[in-house]
Formats: sequence, structure tokens, C-alpha cells
Amino acid sequence: MTVEVRLSPASLLDRDRIFLFLAGSDRAAAYRALDILAKGFEDIAAFPQIGRAGPDGYRCLVLRFGKGGYEIRYRLVGDRAVVTRIFHTREDRPG
Repeated sequence: MTVEVRLSPASLLDRDRIFLFLAGSDRAAAYRALDILAKGFEDIAAFPQIGRAGPDGYRCLVLRFGKGGYEIRYRLVGDRAVVTRIFHTREDRPG
């Protein structure tokens, strides 16, 4: 079953924040990060259950990148996967 992947406003800000952070020191790495995230969104669309089950109905897909990776947090809502947040696994996150 294929689902549509939608990014929430918060996840769009996360994606932009990640790009700008990396672009400050390595523009090529910033574009690689965007490519990895895009591939993750494609994987979620094709295999909605790919992420591990998390609390409150969320799913988390971790994509390797550098010494850590990116965590895409999403919820399945009908025939959509709504990406709610994107974090690097080594960054501090707000409570």
C-alpha cells in the first residue's frame, strides 16, 4: 500500500534548519542530507510501517548520516503519512 507523505510546518522548519546548519560548513553535505531525507520520505510512502512504533501512535524512521543519522517522526492518518518532526540523532531536542 502506497501512502501520500505530507510534511507538517514544524518538519519543514526542521528540514530547513538541518540544511542551513550543514551548508554553513559543507554545502555538499547539506544537499546529501536533503537527498537522504527525500529517500526516507519515499520509503515511508512505499512502506508506511517501515518506522519503528513509538509512543502515542507515532512511528520513527532513522536514516544513517555521518556519525549519527536523521530521525523522521511521523503518524499514519488514513492514506497519508504526516511527518511531524525531523531531528539529527545527536542533537539536543526540546523536552
